[in-house]
Amino acid sequence: MVGVDFSEVAAAAARRRARELGVDCRYVVAELPGAPLRDGCADLVYTGKGALIWLSDLTAWAGDVARLLKPSGHLFVHEAHPMVPLWTWDEDEPRVRPDRGYFDRDHVNDTFPANGAVERQVTLAEIVMAVLSAGLEILHLSEHPEPFWRPDGVEAAAWRGRLPNSFALLARLETRA
Repeated sequence: MVGVDFSEVAAAAARRRARELGVDCRYVVAELPGAPLRDGCADLVYTGKGALIWLSDLTAWAGDVARLLKPSGHLFVHEAHPMVPLWTWDEDEPRVRPDRGYFDRDHVNDTFPANGAVERQVTLAEIVMAVLSAGLEILHLSEHPEPFWRPDGVEAAAWRGRLPNSFALLARLETRA
């Protein structure tokens, strides 16, 4: 098993956790596209829980995923739904933020410390089309009301089952005849 993360801090923490659990896993500090891994080295590529918001080119990412996959290998994505940046964290009612739009290219995530992480924003269609353009076949796509992350002490009405907060996508590298 090989883990890839652009953060040395995250990779070091994952290495420590793997040692604690006795799991044989190597961690590479790199980004996709561009990880120094050989073509066709993976049965499964997992991307998720906040990774896509940092990618500048989804088509290049999906192409590199396809490069890494063995024939009939799978991609599994579990991410925040692209609508999530629109929801307020109001407790009484789910509301749409008036300062953000679904088709905006980015937004400032004011929940980060110092009110200032710029996150890229894409639509669900852009994610799906990037995966398809890389030659992967989509086997499953589902949307879920549960967020994959909730900050301590926050109970947003947007998380109470009426709005999409996460999605899962399973795709397979098409085998060429």
